[in-house]
Amino acid sequence: MADTPIYQLVKDALRARIESGALVTGDMVPGEEQLAADFNCSRLTAHRALRELADEGLVVRKRRAGTQVAARGSGVLIRIPSVREEIEGRGVAYRYELLACRHAVPGAAISEALSVDAKGRHLNVVGRHWAGNRVFQHDTRWINLIQVPAALEADFSTVSANQWLLENVPSSSVDHEISALAADARAATALEVEPGTALLRIERVSHLGQNAITHAAMLHPGALFSLKSERR
Repeated sequence: MADTPIYQLVKDALRARIESGALVTGDMVPGEEQLAADFNCSRLTAHRALRELADEGLVVRKRRAGTQVAARGSGVLIRIPSVREEIEGRGVAYRYELLACRHAVPGAAISEALSVDAKGRHLNVVGRHWAGNRVFQHDTRWINLIQVPAALEADFSTVSANQWLLENVPSSSVDHEISALAADARAATALEVEPGTALLRIERVSHLGQNAITHAAMLHPGALFSLKSERR
């Protein structure tokens, strides 16, 4: 025990609270400052413990929103990276292009996915993420303004909805539907590829507890996209 690094002691203590049920899905985890005081360690040490727990899928960290216990299960855990980090991690220049941002009533299928009133207005953000000179992702995103009212004041011309949500809004679970398709004329224009190009479409609904936060429909050229997962 004497040789155990302090960050590991902090990490093990938090893991024990989660596994015992003392902390459950959606609960806030003590922040770096509080952990540093509780364990008489540096904030850097506390940061490492929280980062490793996040890497293992036990907690979800959101800048300016704190750390929460992640949803747990025995299935496949799919991590959602920042699109910017995904592209820059490949050593390619990243650029975001806002195509549309409107306060509007979503269609019936989106309203149902978000579990909101069919007549309520929510935020629709459409944009493209570029990897160098190629479109990496086109996304159409609806943000539930009942759950995330601050989104109405965000400037999505300077930051993508993906990045803003990752930095400001925690999520505890995600539903995915993934399909392959050939680009029709509209999709080919959106992604700047030839009609008939193989694409991947990902439909994602993110939740915080029982509440749906966002619905996103994302298109990727098949040759540019990869999906990583791990079993727990």
